[in-house]
Amino acid sequence: MKKVLYIGWIGYKNLGDELMADLFKQQFSTLGESYKLDFVNIEHKYLKNVSPNQYDLIVLGGGSILSGNGNLIHPYIIEYLYNCLSINKKIMIWGSGIDWVPKDYIERLENNVEIPIVISNNFSAKIKQVFMESVWSGVRGPLTLKVLEQYGVKKDAHISGDPGFLLKPQVNSKNEQINKLQSTLQRNEKIIGVNWGTSFNNIYGEDEIAVENQLADILNQFIENGYFIYLFSVWRQDFPSIERLYSKLDNKSQVILDQNLYNEYELMDILQNCTFTINFKLHANFISLAANVPFIAFGYRFKVFDFVKSINYEKYLISTDDQNIREQILQLELDIVNSRSTILKNLNVHQNSFRKSIIEPFNNGLYI
Repeated sequence: MKKVLYIGWIGYKNLGDELMADLFKQQFSTLGESYKLDFVNIEHKYLKNVSPNQYDLIVLGGGSILSGNGNLIHPYIIEYLYNCLSINKKIMIWGSGIDWVPKDYIERLENNVEIPIVISNNFSAKIKQVFMESVWSGVRGPLTLKVLEQYGVKKDAHISGDPGFLLKPQVNSKNEQINKLQSTLQRNEKIIGVNWGTSFNNIYGEDEIAVENQLADILNQFIENGYFIYLFSVWRQDFPSIERLYSKLDNKSQVILDQNLYNEYELMDILQNCTFTINFKLHANFISLAANVPFIAFGYRFKVFDFVKSINYEKYLISTDDQNIREQILQLELDIVNSRSTILKNLNVHQNSFRKSIIEPFNNGLYI
């Protein structure tokens, strides 16, 4: 029996993190009964209680789990993986990415300027060792890769894309509630799906209300222009924020506030009815992509910029510290309507490419 441990930010019913664990589990099931899979939350308080001794492979799962705080990258996950190597255990990095770092890092990285990361020589050696000895080191996007290069990781990591690229609609995943919702949506020719929520103001600009007010203004204009608005959440903690956004919309007859939480496949079924989506949370964009619907992404943290750069989609990203969010959304709506088929064609090329990359470890029996 080959035993594998998956590490991710799981157990909090945040759809983005849960769907990545689900996607790993789905691919893992193709390996057969001689493989066994366990999960553990990435947080140190959980991770410290799990011994790697009983596992053949330890997987740092997809998501924003190489995380920073100001100019400091949290070292404990690298320490854990390094310790796994020290007892001759195999490790793998599956679509992980760096997050929670300052906005000015992005411009610095784009211009190949050094970022002011704070690390010890000891930690620098450990992170290089982790990536060098990992059986497969795939990261979310080019910004993560550039940060790692500044840590000294040169050739031992590659851009695999986020595991969310594996999402595909499932046949017969609808239930009576979703069928009823779709019947309502399908009576409208133009629909905008809107994901709104909170990161507790830990966003670029540190002002979610300012973003929300501009979003409400442009949604009111879209309603006047004949659009129907579908509001949805991907995390229970997002409910107060999206309810507040709903309260700012004038013509409620042209709006659905969906206060249900769906799994990724149910949500794909619903979003397939949309002309395009506007999304706060990262993986709402992946669900829209899987539903073959163009999206506008709010760049609220580093990980969203990393994602859109991986698919050359920067044009459709709006940073949450921008002062002209309303005008940008208005312009992008025109672009999406006029170029929808071309946008989707380009997105599908990237999606198919990353799908092939992210399943590579499973095609190789996870190298164990």
